[in-house]
Amino acid sequence: MQSWSRMDFGTGKIIFLDITQKEDMLQVEYPNGFLLDMGWYQDRYIIFVIHNFDWSHPVQQYETTETNQLPALLTEAVRLVEKESQSAGAN
Repeated sequence: MQSWSRMDFGTGKIIFLDITQKEDMLQVEYPNGFLLDMGWYQDRYIIFVIHNFDWSHPVQQYETTETNQLPALLTEAVRLVEKESQSAGAN
């Protein structure tokens, strides 16, 4: 099992998890219309933070070719999405 798959995703609810290296690997749903999405795209992993299903304008995007960088990038993405989700809920 990949170390990133056992991470704490905070208030997020895992809706999809597949550790195989392919386009759809992980999707975590957060309050207030936020998603954290990760996949393998040709030669690199990409992690997207999405708001209100606006895939053409991600809130943030992280990229790496190294599997061992995924836990750190996912931790950073979780911190960001938690902060954005809370501030969207406060409005």
